[in-house]
Amino acid sequence: MKKKRIWLVFIFLLLIPYLCSLTIIGIGYNALVLHSANLWRTLVGSLVGAIIMMAIKATIQRPLDLLAINVEQELFEQFLRFFSIRRRPILQWLNFTLDFFLCGIATILVRHFLSLNAIVGRSTGLVLLGMFISTCIGAYVEYDNLSIDPMQH
Repeated sequence: MKKKRIWLVFIFLLLIPYLCSLTIIGIGYNALVLHSANLWRTLVGSLVGAIIMMAIKATIQRPLDLLAINVEQELFEQFLRFFSIRRRPILQWLNFTLDFFLCGIATILVRHFLSLNAIVGRSTGLVLLGMFISTCIGAYVEYDNLSIDPMQH
C-alpha cells in the first residue's frame, strides 16, 4: 500500500470516525443526562463512553492491523497499534484511560459549544452523516486491501 493511501485510509476510515464517535458520545450524554455539567455525572459519562469506544474499536481491528502491517515508519506503526484492543493488558488500560479522558473532554466541549436545542436537535444526524461519508471514502480508497476476502486475480 502506498504511503499516501495509508494516510488517506487512516484519516477517512479511522481518525474521522473516531472523532465522530467521541462527538456522538458527548452529544448523547448531554442530551440524556439532566445536569450533565456535574463532575460526578461527567465522570460516569466518561466511563460509559470509554466502554462504548472499546466496543467500537473491536470492529476496526482488521483494517487497523492491515494498515499497521503496511506502514514503514515505526512511530506511526506503534501509534496505529496503540488503538488495537488485542494488545498487552497495560496497553489496553492505557487505551481505555485515553478514551475515558477523551470522552470526558467530548462531553464538556459539546456542552460548551452547542446549545441544548442543537444537542437534542439534528447534531447527532449531522455527525453520523459525516462519519458515514468519511467511512465510505476510506473504504473506497483501499477496498481491495481492507476487505475480509480479497478478490483473487
